Amino acid sequence: MTTQRLFGILKLIDSLDRDLRLQLSLEQIRDALNNIVSAPAQPQHQSALASALTSFTDAAAKMARSISPSDASAIEQMGGAEFFDPAIAEKVTSSIQTNAMTPSVARDFVQRVVTGRATFLGTVKAALQSLEKLGITDSAVKPGTAEVAFLIPRDLFDNELHAFAKELTFISRLVQHVTEAQTGEAGPVKLDQLSSSVPTVMLMADLVVLGTLATVIDKFLKAWERIEKIRQIRTQLSDMGLKGAALQQLTDDITTTVEQVIEESTELVISNYKGSRKNELENAIRGDTKRLFGQIERGLTVEFRAQPEAGVEDPSQKVLQQIVDVGKTLKFPQIANDPLLLKAGEIIGNDDGSDVVMKHTKKTTTKKTTTQKHAAAQKEQESGGNSE
Repeated sequence: MTTQRLFGILKLIDSLDRDLRLQLSLEQIRDALNNIVSAPAQPQHQSALASALTSFTDAAAKMARSISPSDASAIEQMGGAEFFDPAIAEKVTSSIQTNAMTPSVARDFVQRVVTGRATFLGTVKAALQSLEKLGITDSAVKPGTAEVAFLIPRDLFDNELHAFAKELTFISRLVQHVTEAQTGEAGPVKLDQLSSSVPTVMLMADLVVLGTLATVIDKFLKAWERIEKIRQIRTQLSDMGLKGAALQQLTDDITTTVEQVIEESTELVISNYKGSRKNELENAIRGDTKRLFGQIERGLTVEFRAQPEAGVEDPSQKVLQQIVDVGKTLKFPQIANDPLLLKAGEIIGNDDGSDVVMKHTKKTTTKKTTTQKHAAAQKEQESGGNSE
């Protein structure tokens, strides 16, 4: 996480709580419960509790809509998941309903949340003020622009510089291919920011390119939700001892779903291309897409940020709003223990189009390269051997 990203998350937490009055509503619930415990026969205390609970529920719903999956992940890393949980209002309500005859139990639960939340918010505000004093702020997206950030977990390249360089090369090649397909020209990919804790590469690109990338990733993540459900059912049936055609059908459904989303994504990217390299570019994009999806399965996440211009109506503003909408909903999967698309340690694709598979172990690294030239030579050798 970059310092700018950290500042942005801290600012989001602080502004959400201030604007939605979440902590205040929660304290009002606690106070109402405390009054009920002290004087249970007073009806006004029940009314105050109902009013405070309604306010808190409405605020929590707005909070949930304002926090993207990537924001939620960052908040969780800071230890604030419990206090900005989309289900926090449901938990408070459930505690009150479950302990209707013993309101002191519900009061103690709410008090614990209030105290923990206040401590967390205090830490957030102090950190925000300290960063501001040091001159560190977030890199706000300028109106009319957008950006994309690739967060590359270190497990993808085992902290090996050579493997990390290949990850960067792949990202550059992916953006270049999409850019050529969408605009007709493959220009250089411009680096905006770079962070090293969780290696994060923030890039600038044409709006239509970012919009297309966001759509492709969203398409895959939605398909992956279905794949995960199929895999869960397959595992359950296998644990029950079921074998044969039924399990194979589920496996085939997974393969078909993956192939279909790769083809749909490839067609989407290449659909507007009018140049002379369509077949070559289509094959490259198909390979890029498969690898992108494989890396996402293994932990790669991609974040999009955009800022439409207020009061401006043109096609670019629609693309910007699309990027905003998609960026808020992207929910990346947990890292797979048994990768479906790319096995752990695989790196696919050389600049010359050959396939490279690198297997990493704790002691050694082996590398196998297969090119069309090598394959042709091997075939010729085998043919000569048979003729003898």
